[in-house]
Amino acid sequence: MTGNEEGRVVEHGQDRGVSLRAVLWGAALSLWIGVSLPYTNMIIKGGLLAHNHNTPAALFVFFLFVGLVHTATAAIKRGSSYSRGELATIYIMAMMATVIPTIGFSEYLLPIIAGFTYYATPENAWHDTFHPFLPRWAVPQDEEAVRHFYEGLPEGLPLPWEAWVEPVFYWVVFILAVYWSSACAMVIVRRQWMEREKLLYPLVQVPLDMIRDDDSESILKPFFRNSVMWVGFAVPFLIGSYNSLHAYFPAVPEIPSWGGQGPLITMYSLFRGTTEIIVMLNFGLVGFAYLLSRDIALGLWLFALLAVLQRGMFNMLGIASTESLSRFANNTGPFLAHQAMGAMTVLLFSGLWMGRQHLQDVFRKAFGRDDSIDDSDEVLSYRTAVFGMFFGIAIVSIWLWQSGMPLWIVPIFLFAVLVVFVTLTRAVVEGGVAVIRAPLMPADFVISGLGTDVLGGLGIASMGLTYVWASNIRIFFMPAFANALRMAEEIGHRKHRLKWAIGIAVILALGGSLWSVLVMSYKYGGVNLHGFWFIGVPGNAGSFTSQFLLNPSPPNWGGWMFTAIGAAIQGVLVLARARLIWWPLHPLGFVISSFDIMTYVWFSVLISWGIKSIVLKYGGPTLYRSTRPFFLGLILGQICVAGMWLIIDFCTGMEGNAPIGGSFV
Repeated sequence: MTGNEEGRVVEHGQDRGVSLRAVLWGAALSLWIGVSLPYTNMIIKGGLLAHNHNTPAALFVFFLFVGLVHTATAAIKRGSSYSRGELATIYIMAMMATVIPTIGFSEYLLPIIAGFTYYATPENAWHDTFHPFLPRWAVPQDEEAVRHFYEGLPEGLPLPWEAWVEPVFYWVVFILAVYWSSACAMVIVRRQWMEREKLLYPLVQVPLDMIRDDDSESILKPFFRNSVMWVGFAVPFLIGSYNSLHAYFPAVPEIPSWGGQGPLITMYSLFRGTTEIIVMLNFGLVGFAYLLSRDIALGLWLFALLAVLQRGMFNMLGIASTESLSRFANNTGPFLAHQAMGAMTVLLFSGLWMGRQHLQDVFRKAFGRDDSIDDSDEVLSYRTAVFGMFFGIAIVSIWLWQSGMPLWIVPIFLFAVLVVFVTLTRAVVEGGVAVIRAPLMPADFVISGLGTDVLGGLGIASMGLTYVWASNIRIFFMPAFANALRMAEEIGHRKHRLKWAIGIAVILALGGSLWSVLVMSYKYGGVNLHGFWFIGVPGNAGSFTSQFLLNPSPPNWGGWMFTAIGAAIQGVLVLARARLIWWPLHPLGFVISSFDIMTYVWFSVLISWGIKSIVLKYGGPTLYRSTRPFFLGLILGQICVAGMWLIIDFCTGMEGNAPIGGSFV
């Protein structure tokens, strides 16, 4: 490091990363995120800031913090401005908090475990089919407390906290064990992904740019002084604001969109109307795709189109599965879901093979066989990470076993969890896919692959409980922690303190969000808040559980066949990329191509890939670097317009006013 570089590090206080004031600010934002996000979902029903892996809520509050609080602090006293490490700490805490309050955990947990009782009727026979198999400690037992949770508490009655203490306690212990295991796993692979494979981590490029410094004397960060960024910011911000004005002034024409997700250009019916392809533009997704390498972007949109063609050809030829799984697998199509599972499995094992030397180093260090391996720059020591992961997995395994899952099934189920979680995390940190969801649940994999007889009633009920944390996997802890480790590179040599800061953020977000959901539900009645959370979510979980108890099914050999087909194709693609220098397609694209959510994503990736290809061909890296802030602005503008209108709608009492972006914010 040169003398000038050392001076800049000292000047900007990089070694003050996990400082007390940074942790206090991060804690305050984490608690605010935990309490407020359920309110924005259930009462305001506006833009969804905690549905996707780009953690929009964290980015929105961080934008305000850096632009206002940091700038004001620097204006008052230049030497007291926040360092890059401190700002990174604050963002990391807010980011980790965002994965918890809504679809990540809290808004799934409470409606599901209460809905099993509330929605039990003589018609669906839930009382007789799976209630006897549910562990009493995992669901509330007070039927009056459950009814008031859904219908509202009569005036004068206190909130029945005691009905929730036991089930919430056991669920919090479980989810903390999942989070801890995930954190340890990401520490183990961090150096392989970040330093050896040099993955891109596109989803943290905006906050990284936001905290960078230059040699200017301005109190504003260079990101905020970049006019190109503001031009990009203005595009989704102005279009989204215009659309939101329609809710206040119906005379203002509304821009046509697909489910509020983005301007709908057109939609084509293919294969005699059996398949549809949506051509939809989403500015935030265009921004993220511009940050990708072109082979990844090409693989994403091209394989997504090929998956549409495959689905259409299957429909035309009558190749269809009679299997009924979760709604996520059924939306994708069971055969394509199994095909994706095979591809994901190969992606996991090929990654482990590529990183085998690093993993050997980690385990040698953990077991004290090689003290020369340096892990001082990790958030956790390798010894803590390895033994901590084993401990966390043991807690999760015992919990699942006690919930009714047969002991020998537990490792098979956790293998499916590992495949899904690590693959989606890899797609986020390498492919920059902010909007993604697994094509099938781990429970689908077990039930389809082994049949229901091996599970029994207790095992099937246990699979139903996994709907809380391993079903609609659109945002979860592991990718956020992987991105946090990339942000932590800004902290410097005291990264080990970060684990305590993240722990504080997680506890505050958990407590705040569970409190918020309970208070709002008992005040207004869950069924009066939001149909998706309080009707759709528990209904899907209960129907998934009861269908397999009422209609036992054997192992599905067609599913295994398509799993093998997906694995074989992915294996060929991995080998082609490794052996053929000219090979243009990244195998990650095939892995996620059949995910039903890619139907909404592919066109935005195509547009960005085309623009980037032209920029690099005619302007080279110089023009790319000059245009990059525009696309960062697209990302930030789409998030900020959603956040701003949530604030406006809160002040005016407006409900259901979501700017363009919807659940793809």
